[in-house]
Amino acid sequence: MSEYPSESPKKVSRRHFLRRLAGGTAGLLAAGWGLDRLLAHTICRPGEWHGPVTDHFDGTCFFNPTVSLDYSTSAAMRWLSERGEKGHYPTVKENSCKPELAAEVTGSDWEVTMVNHSTLLIRCAGLNILTDPVWSDYTSPVPLGPERKRPVGIPWEQLPKIDVCLISHDHYDHFDAPTLQRLFQRDNPLFIIPLGLKSLLTYHLDAEPKCQEKDWWDEVQVSEQLKIVLTPALHWSKRYRDAASANRSLWCGFSLLVKNGPHIYFAGDTARCDWPKEIRRRLGAPQLAILPIGMYKPEWIRKNHTNPADAVEAFGMLGAEKAIACHFGTWQLANEGYQETLDDLAAALAAAGVSPERFPAPENGQTLRG
Repeated sequence: MSEYPSESPKKVSRRHFLRRLAGGTAGLLAAGWGLDRLLAHTICRPGEWHGPVTDHFDGTCFFNPTVSLDYSTSAAMRWLSERGEKGHYPTVKENSCKPELAAEVTGSDWEVTMVNHSTLLIRCAGLNILTDPVWSDYTSPVPLGPERKRPVGIPWEQLPKIDVCLISHDHYDHFDAPTLQRLFQRDNPLFIIPLGLKSLLTYHLDAEPKCQEKDWWDEVQVSEQLKIVLTPALHWSKRYRDAASANRSLWCGFSLLVKNGPHIYFAGDTARCDWPKEIRRRLGAPQLAILPIGMYKPEWIRKNHTNPADAVEAFGMLGAEKAIACHFGTWQLANEGYQETLDDLAAALAAAGVSPERFPAPENGQTLRG
């Protein structure tokens, strides 16, 4: 006998179908929620810091003391909805420049080779220092999203032994877990990182690395000749969409101070701000400033990064002798085109009366010296 004797077989069949549909939908939602939580606690997990409240840490999360940035998921969705307006980014099979590494770099000399994006090999004080290393093809936790447009400037097999690795913050185009694993296993360098990143680094390395985890303005005496100071930046940290993952670790730049030698400043990732003035006041004008110029269209993402004109302004605030542009050229992470970025930098330099030779935008593999 039917469970609903007054109903027709067709109605009974429809009811059973709706029950199965509801059950299947509930199962999919439960699986999606489970995957969401798995990602949030594994490959997309944030860093973590426990310490006293400061002018940029509230006891749980870090923040910018003067400016609040919009890093919400809704803002990112607005940006994605505008990505049809992207400029052209060429795909390059082979770099036109090859690294030209000196046998040794000591004294007052410095040497910098562009690897890609914000990955640069800095050589000074007899040491090899690598910034924000990324050798992966995708700047994401899985092989999806923006894909590499040009090769790394130094093939992994040709990379010299790294003594120090500087990581500015946790975004995937700066903190690339597969590359960090390879670097740790091959060279076991000293990692110098901002507060909250040690837990993330330890998780992905599945080991305790040599590590100095520091706050803004803290110093690390790397050797008798080299001291590195973590400097403030206007940015944020987040590796997953949920609000609980935001700003659990700090972001920073780095000043490399060579005894009787150069001051080399690596800005990391930053928006337009007045921090360069304070860096110059406290640490002196750099001989070399490595400044980001990419990821600035549309306006939402530009508020979290420096465009070429902002970078030239920072160059002036620092009083630097020379600058090198970075954070562009390998992945198209915003809407501006590759040549558009170079043209905007040329226009900004001309407007400021700065010679292009003082602020080049090197290609991957290009080595510069001073």
